[in-house]
Amino acid sequence: MKRGLLIILLALAAGGVAFWVTRTHQQANRQLVLLDTMPELAWLKGELKLSDEQFGKAIALHTAYRPQCVAMCAHIAEARTKMESLARNSRGMTPELTAAIGDHARVQAECRQKMLDHLYQTAALMDEKQAALYLAKVLPLALNSDNRGAVSCHQD
Repeated sequence: MKRGLLIILLALAAGGVAFWVTRTHQQANRQLVLLDTMPELAWLKGELKLSDEQFGKAIALHTAYRPQCVAMCAHIAEARTKMESLARNSRGMTPELTAAIGDHARVQAECRQKMLDHLYQTAALMDEKQAALYLAKVLPLALNSDNRGAVSCHQD
């Protein structure tokens, strides 16, 4: 009887472990699927009528660009925080505040340049008509600043 109970307990434990591993694996796969299919890019395929090959290449470009975008957003936030802190703690313009304003503008410009480069690389995957429509839709978003003058940072 004890041996039978031990076998049942081991089987239940193995089943629990198998369930946990499978569930964890499924959740990881679901996250990878979201990253790989890029729901935010779904409109590209539908509206621009991209082929599977074009869409796959666009996803690859977007996936490669995403870490750069996240890093640039962090740099912009750091530069803005430094600039705002110096401005709040100053009674007038100082060399440090002037430098922080310049650094903030430099980081924003660098981010905007990288973003535009990414958009042009994506457009290069498309035929003339697709690229024109794509750029007509995305360039206004990339070139507009939010109301604080910062490049729009989207951390998916």
